[in-house]
Amino acid sequence: MEPKSSIFALKNAICDGVNFCVIATDTKGVIQVFNAAAEKMLGYSAGEVINKLSLSEISVPEEIISHANSNSVEVAKQIPSEFRAFSYKASQGIKDNFMLKFKRKNGIHLQAFVSITSLKDDQSKIIGYLLIVTDNSEGVQIADQPLLLDEQLSNQQFYTRSLIESNIDALMATDPLGTITDVNKQMELLTNCSREELIGTPFKNYFSDHDRAEAGIKLVLSEKKVRDYELTAHAKDGKETVVSYNASTFYDQNGILQGVFAAARDITKRKQAEQQILNLALHDPLTQLPNRRMLNDRLSQAMASSKRSGQYGALIFLDLDLFKSLNDTYGHNTGDLLLIEVAHRISSCVREVDIVARFGGDEFVVILGNLGTEISESTSQANIVAEKIRTLLKSPYLLKIETADKVSKLIEHHCTSSIGVALFLDHEVSTDEVIKWADMAMYKAKESGGNSIHFYGLETAS
Repeated sequence: MEPKSSIFALKNAICDGVNFCVIATDTKGVIQVFNAAAEKMLGYSAGEVINKLSLSEISVPEEIISHANSNSVEVAKQIPSEFRAFSYKASQGIKDNFMLKFKRKNGIHLQAFVSITSLKDDQSKIIGYLLIVTDNSEGVQIADQPLLLDEQLSNQQFYTRSLIESNIDALMATDPLGTITDVNKQMELLTNCSREELIGTPFKNYFSDHDRAEAGIKLVLSEKKVRDYELTAHAKDGKETVVSYNASTFYDQNGILQGVFAAARDITKRKQAEQQILNLALHDPLTQLPNRRMLNDRLSQAMASSKRSGQYGALIFLDLDLFKSLNDTYGHNTGDLLLIEVAHRISSCVREVDIVARFGGDEFVVILGNLGTEISESTSQANIVAEKIRTLLKSPYLLKIETADKVSKLIEHHCTSSIGVALFLDHEVSTDEVIKWADMAMYKAKESGGNSIHFYGLETAS
């Protein structure tokens, strides 16, 4: 399972990890964030206060009135005895520090030092307020508090950025239109671009398939989150990296969409491993030709193509003559060398669009497509290919073997083949039936002495 890469989860972890109280409110003072330290200090759970209580409701009423009167005198303007008594200076862009008595859940009053600042969106509109609260019940000097809080806030910002930068994923944020607004170092490495180059540019520009990348952003906006969406990152130096794109939308305190947070994890090695496993499952490990499993799939495709085009296809089934004698005399390793060379020779006799497969043991199969609409013409073309294969396979083989005393030497081996051919048109029979036809024709060729070609349904042999 992939680890969580959500920026929300990261920020929540940071808020709960600090040892001072963090409270965030909306513009009306209703609590939106209430970290673990706040729960411990004031006795409420986050679920009891978030979107349910305002800061005023957990403060001592006399404190609110006192703070409102104090601000009213200072600004020569009547400030109401409500949340605005706390947020007025912050709303004017001034960080405010003051002492405040809170009402703990158990009814006991707790004196604390509060630092409040405004929270703004990308358009500098105030969307809420952040309060850093420290317990002052033991009489910490108020003069020391601003410096302490500034240091704590600076440390929090440093820790937040450090955690983001230490992530193994390439992290980025975009606006709803897909324009990048922030990135981490991994994103710079992935794209070979600096943070300054990336911010303000379209997200899609850094992926090979622009349309798919843009569709990824749109999918997040419609579904709210996306998991394991594959993209290929395209770096400035041309390097391509397959990544798993995981993303979710994010909003301000008023629920207004701000954009998309995304993480791109390099899965190139995983994709290579998957491809290797697939190749092993579908290819013969000795000759690297398609194996019997893949043969059935390709034959089915060829038969479907024949149905669409109205042209004949052919299946050539061949078996090596006297192969067992080579294994008995020189061993299976020498037999493997012969099979590898046979695979090369057969492949050199056909078109790139044709399929050569190892059926098993010393049996090979060739699929020919688009031979023609007339059976006579198609039979002639298939026979030309089969004869070319038969002729090339009977040429002498020079095989390098190792003797019992570890000395290498070359031996010359002569080998022929028995070849059966079955033509097919349309999709009138199964793949197994076509293979059976060609196999039967091959045995007819072998029964006639080998080194020959026999067509299924025809009595003559080449």
